[in-house]
Amino acid sequence: RMIDPSVSFEQAKDILLEAGFRLAVSNPSHAIFKRKGTKNPWTTIAPDGEEVPIEVAVAEAHSGLSIHARYESFILFDTGDLARFADEIAARLALSAPSVQG
Repeated sequence: RMIDPSVSFEQAKDILLEAGFRLAVSNPSHAIFKRKGTKNPWTTIAPDGEEVPIEVAVAEAHSGLSIHARYESFILFDTGDLARFADEIAARLALSAPSVQG
C-alpha cells in the first residue's frame, strides 16, 4: 500500500513506536515493526482471548512511503480486519492537507 504524500520515514517510525509497535528490523530506508494484534475469534484460530501478532513493514518509496501489514502466523481466513488495520496505519502516516485559513 502506497502512501503519498506521507510523513517522513523517521516520523513514520516514531508514530509506529508511539502506537505500541516494537522495532524488529531497522535499515536506512526500511523497517519492520511487530506488536500483538487482534482478538477477533472469527479471523484467527487462536484460543479465545489470545492475540495474534501483526507485522508492519515500512519502506521509503520513490514518492512517499510503502507499508505492508500481515499476520505473523498462518491465518486460515481473514474477515477484513487486517485491511482495516492497515487503513488506520496508512491514515496515521499520511500527510494531512494544509488547513485553509480565511
